[in-house]
Formats: sequence, C-alpha cells, structure tokens
Amino acid sequence: MSADKPHERFSAQATFYLRNLDPEDLQAEAIAVHYQDPPRPSESGGTTISLRFPALIVAHYVAEGGAVAEKVARILNAHWDDE
Repeated sequence: MSADKPHERFSAQATFYLRNLDPEDLQAEAIAVHYQDPPRPSESGGTTISLRFPALIVAHYVAEGGAVAEKVARILNAHWDDE
C-alpha cells in the first residue's frame, strides 16, 4: 500500500486454499477475494497490520474466475461502509 493510495479491504488474487483434495484441484489455480482490515496504530506506537485471508473462493465452474473475483472485490470495496 502506498501513501497516496487508500487501503482496500478486498482484493482478488490467487490463493493456496484448497477446495477439494482431488488431483485436478491440486493442480488448478484457485482464485479468491481476500479480506484485510486497514493498518491501525498500536498501543506501543507502532502499526498493527491485520491478516489477509480468502473470504470468498471462486468455483472452478466460473469461466473467468479472475474477472469475477476482481468485480466482486470492487463492488465490496465501493459499498463496504454503506449502511
């Protein structure tokens, strides 16, 4: 994250999370929408950086999983603070 770009809670990236343990799944790329809280000041004066984790795994059935994950991440980032 750069100083001029705000933190985005959601991002779309490959993950090592396994959906199934069959041989085909072990070789296939897994795409996920990852979640990460923004960095925040710690009590000791430093910065706390939260764990980034896959919140949504895109199924192999989706033809363009990366594009779908990117769109979902954009939508979630745009509306995260909406109540």
